[in-house]
Amino acid sequence: MVKEIIEVTNPKGIHARPSSMLAQTALQFESEILLESKGNKANAGDIMSILTLGAFCGDKIEVTINGPDEQAAMEKIKEIFSLNFGDQ
Repeated sequence: MVKEIIEVTNPKGIHARPSSMLAQTALQFESEILLESKGNKANAGDIMSILTLGAFCGDKIEVTINGPDEQAAMEKIKEIFSLNFGDQ
């Protein structure tokens, strides 16, 4: 199991398109990917679950990944966050 705290730096937060990007990415891996913010938990493979986090710029997301490809999954999730989900 790997865990990291990632700050949302996208000025628009995690809205529909970033949620879709996260879900599509999560579904590429065998590992279970969970997100937690402000006491709310979300399965990273479920867009609606991610949206319920209500994550805004500056919020911290705890990412927990457990499974055979957890390291690769964490690197990809961190990359998506670092690129602000492609938003400018």
